[in-house]
Amino acid sequence: MESIVETMMRQLLSKEILHEPMKEIGERYPKWLEEHKSSLSKEDYDHYSHQYELIQNLNEVYENDSENFTKIVDLMHKMQECGQPPNDIVQELAPDFDLANLGQM
Repeated sequence: MESIVETMMRQLLSKEILHEPMKEIGERYPKWLEEHKSSLSKEDYDHYSHQYELIQNLNEVYENDSENFTKIVDLMHKMQECGQPPNDIVQELAPDFDLANLGQM
């Protein structure tokens, strides 16, 4: 029997909820990486490139194996370890949402 928390996590991480926003974020990464490559340190560029890879992997799971909850949770955990996506990308998707001020809430 699934716990309430696991049931909620399955719903929150479901393809119906997360796939479209993740696709939109993933579509913006290549352009953002190209535009910011010269202004980022190698470490930051590699960090954001890794985030992009994880988002691509997550989208692939949603498209081909959306019931693989274990893989989805694993990828989400790895993405969380990378921190927030670039604020510029988030601003394009949600102009009123500012990651920089999130900690002040």
